[in-house]
Amino acid sequence: MARLYDSWDFMTQRNYNPDGSMKPHKRERLLASGMSASEIYYVESQKMLEVKDYEEREQDWLERFGYTCSEWEAKGRMSQAELESRRKSALRNGEELSSLPMDIDPDDYYDEVGNAGLF
Repeated sequence: MARLYDSWDFMTQRNYNPDGSMKPHKRERLLASGMSASEIYYVESQKMLEVKDYEEREQDWLERFGYTCSEWEAKGRMSQAELESRRKSALRNGEELSSLPMDIDPDDYYDEVGNAGLF
């Protein structure tokens, strides 16, 4: 799975770890420039939150569509409307839940085809 770190520019990669934590030399420079420890902590926590949000989005896309959002953006082949159409088409065909793509939510499946096959 792609990492947000790989999309950062050289200076950001030089100053932050892949998890978004600040490298010691960056922290020392900021302290020397007069920034308080709490301000540095805030900047670092924002970068770490950015990484966490990115990873959650990638994982969500992987579970729902079978590939990550970054892969979708790189390929640029399937629009969001096409993804939704694919999901709805599978539901309309009444396929078994176990045979559907990972992006089919079981609740959506049962809402669309009903609970007839459960009992």
